[in-house]
Amino acid sequence: MKRALFVILSILIMASCHRHPDYVIGEKEMEDLLVDIHKAEAVIESNYNIYNNNATKKKLREAVFLRHGVTQEQFDTTLVWYGHHIDKYMEIYDRVAERLRAENEEAKKLLAEENSQTMTQPGDSVDVWKQKRFHLFDSRLPSNLLTFDIATDENFRIRDYFELRFKVLMLPELNVKPQVYMAVRHANNDLAYNWVDVEKEGWCTLSVQADSAKSISRVFGYIVLPMQLVPEKMYVDSLTLIRRHYNDRIPAVDNQKTFSDRPLSPSERKPRLLKKWQ
Repeated sequence: MKRALFVILSILIMASCHRHPDYVIGEKEMEDLLVDIHKAEAVIESNYNIYNNNATKKKLREAVFLRHGVTQEQFDTTLVWYGHHIDKYMEIYDRVAERLRAENEEAKKLLAEENSQTMTQPGDSVDVWKQKRFHLFDSRLPSNLLTFDIATDENFRIRDYFELRFKVLMLPELNVKPQVYMAVRHANNDLAYNWVDVEKEGWCTLSVQADSAKSISRVFGYIVLPMQLVPEKMYVDSLTLIRRHYNDRIPAVDNQKTFSDRPLSPSERKPRLLKKWQ
């Protein structure tokens, strides 16, 4: 009898050691949340031209909490609790780190496979898209984001014009619209970039034109369906990315932006004077 009572008490003690209060986010949910938080911070760090103020950073971070159905206050409270149970937190964080490492290795593998593909075709109007022509976005899954990153070759020229085009189906009604972003990185790391919200079903087009004096190193971007607490889906197909060599018939992309992540030289910081007409 005493032996049986001892076993029961031992089981209860062990169970109580692994129990957490109802207001604390569970271990698996916390693990998934931390993975997405790290991904969001990586997006912020690698896209400073977009997330260059507290308001845009806060908006992305809140989207992560919304996706997981928690608030900033719940997360903060949970961190305090896990701070007093640091062994559990370290176990969670070890799993988070392992998942991020695995996803990073998979991303490197996919990028290597992409870069090993044959050279783009020469010509004045060529489709350089290398991925599937369709994508199903799901607001509750990693498939809510479609990224592309194309290394240039000898067939790319200065002042090339790029047009990303696709057809949108099943567009959900959201307060925050899906967004399309595309950028050209030049050899000196300067960016020319543009973005647009997806407002309606049908064809969506986004254009960017490279600088007239700098060679191109990469063309990259993404299409994203905002994270939502309620599952939403969006389907796109007929994806193309047309590269056109500059000619007088191609209009300048007036609404695109530029960004430089290098320090300006003294001569570049001085105001430039317009030359007089000869």
